[in-house]
Amino acid sequence: MSPRITAGLAIVLAVVVGYIFLVDRPQAQRAEEAKHLVQLAGKDITAISIASPQSTVALARRDATHWDITRPVHTPAASFAVSGLLDTITGLIPQQTLGGAGDLKAYGLDKPLHQVSLTNAKGENVRIEIGKPAPVGSASYARLQPGGRVYEIDNASKDALSKSLNDLRQKTVADFANADVQKVRITSSSGVLAVDRVGTDRWRIEGPHNWPADDFKVTDLFFPLTTSEAKVFHDGVTDLSAYGLDHPAVAVDLTLRDRPEPLRIVLSPRGKVTYASATGTQTVLELDGSVAGKMTPSALSLVSRRVLPYNAQDLTGLTWRRNGQTLAVRRQGPGFTGGGLSDADISSMFSVVNLLDADQVELLAPPPGGSPTFEVQTDGAADASFFVRFYRDAKGAWLVRDEALGLQYRLAAAALDGLPQRIKTFLGLAQPAAQPARPAPSTKSPQPATGPTKSK
Repeated sequence: MSPRITAGLAIVLAVVVGYIFLVDRPQAQRAEEAKHLVQLAGKDITAISIASPQSTVALARRDATHWDITRPVHTPAASFAVSGLLDTITGLIPQQTLGGAGDLKAYGLDKPLHQVSLTNAKGENVRIEIGKPAPVGSASYARLQPGGRVYEIDNASKDALSKSLNDLRQKTVADFANADVQKVRITSSSGVLAVDRVGTDRWRIEGPHNWPADDFKVTDLFFPLTTSEAKVFHDGVTDLSAYGLDHPAVAVDLTLRDRPEPLRIVLSPRGKVTYASATGTQTVLELDGSVAGKMTPSALSLVSRRVLPYNAQDLTGLTWRRNGQTLAVRRQGPGFTGGGLSDADISSMFSVVNLLDADQVELLAPPPGGSPTFEVQTDGAADASFFVRFYRDAKGAWLVRDEALGLQYRLAAAALDGLPQRIKTFLGLAQPAAQPARPAPSTKSPQPATGPTKSK
């Protein structure tokens, strides 16, 4: 095939692909969207009202992901529940269009069972009225206003639109993403525990030494607040003293991204129940009695078990010291070099150092007798600079002291076994046991074996 024909076919293919993506597919998408009963985008809806003969639930959008129930009580709505409701509303496709209303009573639309009203950011209003079930099939009658046409919608969609207060309300005391938390401050009878985010997955415990915190343990602090669901709700509460929340046992202040003021949550345990409430609401929730206790860990229990908890991105060097001698590697470009180590040795060294987690973290105690076996120092930015001393205990395990942090770590005897032999030799660690030498083969001709002789 000639280059000219190949180029021509490529141009034709490009035109066809362009037509599919720029003309045909958008037209098909618009045709599909035109089938939907409601022609409003979910992201543009700012208010929802669900009315029945028994009650009315009204919701107002707080921000892109959060909603508040404004009637019959003022309380946060469950984000996932409202999101599901919006998906149902905007994705509703009628099974059948019946035209003009005619006799509303024949469809049960003179007194609708439910009415779902929507308002968007432009002030446009749409209302779906749901009547009685159709005599044939699993469908119910519905009317859209403005317009006045009557449709048949499947009963599953009807049920999804018929939400009550308890269906839509937030059942946890708070609703936020862990990634949005920038600081947590917990005040209890034990004192004040404050933890600050210093990176995507790095936290620091405020105190005399600003201990590095374990990311997973800090996240566990928030877990009960966003996952423990209440079974009982006390709405319209203006006096918190009846629940012991005027002087709470625990107060949690959360600084969240894009929120100007901290979110305060107060908790008070009473027997098998923890009463909880968040600022800005008049609702007290009854949570499991263990929730308050989960919010008051000791600062030491949150400390990272990493012996060298440096930020790898800011690390510029690592130095081993023993008996006045040093073995150091320094950053060079994207990697490290030095100490007479190969790239494989350096990679193995960091594999061990990065996973050097203690079995136990303790407050610093008086040092053991004698000099340390060796020392390790990391260099770089403030979050990558650490200095520790390693000591052997009587059983061969390791005691590691970080005097700047006021902490000591206990490691198993085998914690450093994965280091390259070059580094272990420098540190004076045990060498591999020598294999016994095999005897040299004999130069004599083998003699035939002789068995025992019978005595005469």
